[in-house]
Amino acid sequence: MEIAYIILSVLLAGSLLLLLDLPVVGGSILASGAGERNGVALFAPFLLLAGILVPCLSPETGEPLAAGLTMPQCGAGALPVGIATAVSAIIVGRFSRFPAVPYAFVASIAGLSLACGTPLSLPVALPYILSWVVAPVICALLAAGIYGLCSAFLRRGRTHMAILEGKVLCASSVVSLLLLFAVAFNNSVLFTFLPSGRGWLTAVLAAGCPLAIWPILRSKATVYKYSVADNDLDINSLSILSLMLAMVLSFGLFSSGLPGKIGLAATPLPAGTLYLASLFGISVVRERALADGEELLKGSIAAVVSPVLAFMVAYCLGRILGGDIFSTLIVLGIVLLLGVITYYRHWQDRLAMQRQAVLAREQQVYSTQKSLSALEVRAEMTERDLRNKLDEKRKELVDFAVGVSDQKEFMEKIYDDLSGVRAMEDGEGKDDAMDSLLGALRERMYFTREMNDFYARSEVLNEDFNMRLKSMFPNLTEGERKLANLLRQGFSSKYIASLMNITPKSVEINRSRLRAKLGLQRSDNLIKFIKSI
Repeated sequence: MEIAYIILSVLLAGSLLLLLDLPVVGGSILASGAGERNGVALFAPFLLLAGILVPCLSPETGEPLAAGLTMPQCGAGALPVGIATAVSAIIVGRFSRFPAVPYAFVASIAGLSLACGTPLSLPVALPYILSWVVAPVICALLAAGIYGLCSAFLRRGRTHMAILEGKVLCASSVVSLLLLFAVAFNNSVLFTFLPSGRGWLTAVLAAGCPLAIWPILRSKATVYKYSVADNDLDINSLSILSLMLAMVLSFGLFSSGLPGKIGLAATPLPAGTLYLASLFGISVVRERALADGEELLKGSIAAVVSPVLAFMVAYCLGRILGGDIFSTLIVLGIVLLLGVITYYRHWQDRLAMQRQAVLAREQQVYSTQKSLSALEVRAEMTERDLRNKLDEKRKELVDFAVGVSDQKEFMEKIYDDLSGVRAMEDGEGKDDAMDSLLGALRERMYFTREMNDFYARSEVLNEDFNMRLKSMFPNLTEGERKLANLLRQGFSSKYIASLMNITPKSVEINRSRLRAKLGLQRSDNLIKFIKSI
């Protein structure tokens, strides 16, 4: 039965580490660019597994982390520790993305030990509390120092940006692998607190339980990882490298016995807390905020509240196992508080979703109204264009009718005049009348009015072309612009000669002059050039 309790406790605590801490590390690696390298992707699982197994299999490795604290042998054993850790992480996680799960785990062991009658001495507890405060400060200082030194070194050098980015990427790949091992090694010693101690059983639990629950948590952890990489770490690669290296050194330092020499304790550290501390340290050096101030404040509060709340819950659960009714009421109160907070957050989320839905509907209505207005304007413009075209067609029809009428009147007049000349006797008067008729016919053959109307319509239809032609070649004469218009509309030299009342030879001469003014060579096509304007 004890093994079942141990497994449940490991599942509760381990799932929280996989869901909350590991994505922070994975997001940092992904943002650095190292996550896309085949070497990192290949060795990452093996380094994580090695970091978990080494402390569990070696009697010496990780011993400082268990100094002064052992899992109490009472009631349900390790189960209250897992429950207290989960309750703390869930409650704190409602207002901060980075609940300090390792702090809560260690504090819940202390709370359960106190409930089971094991006295908790200040010399044992104080080093842990101080370490939890000092570790983020050290990590922030390391991140600031590393970034400052690297920036100063790079400012002195003259390395090309592409080469520099390549070197930073290679360094990030190495540091990424070290970070994966360091975070796994530092947090896996949590399993050494279990009643099974160290050995193959602990190793199986330490490695098997995370592997068993990883497929369930993978989708959520992946989303969280990409959120960290894409949203939080939209900064330069040198800052991300400094952040990861500071976290590696912090995890390594507090996994050794060095802190014990200055009155601290080697302790498991939450990756989220170190992550925020590193961002703060780099922000100070860069004089630019890389993390939201509210996020930093919430993360700091979470690092304090998580262990306090876990200690209280574990202590109350231990007292319940001992038959303490008062502690039972306290735990029920905590559970009720958890339920109220969860319901409140759920209610707030629903209200936010409803507001977003209302806003989306209003936006949709606005977009629809805007689209309808645009359609109405387009329809009105189309109707106006149709009216204009209809009026133009009517005008053309009227002009055609007027033209037919004028032609008929002219022909009738010529017919009457010819009949009169025919009736006249030969002589000077008949010749003068015939000359007058011939002059009227020749004047009519020029089609002056019709040609003026044709050029006017052509100007309107080709207004853009004429404007561009005038702006590009202002030295062209009116006749040359008319010739360019006729050529653009596809008229042959024969028809152009007829329309302009000149000979085809004159058309060719005018075309040569036009080519010269347009700056064309003999090999250039005049019509293609005109159509390209």
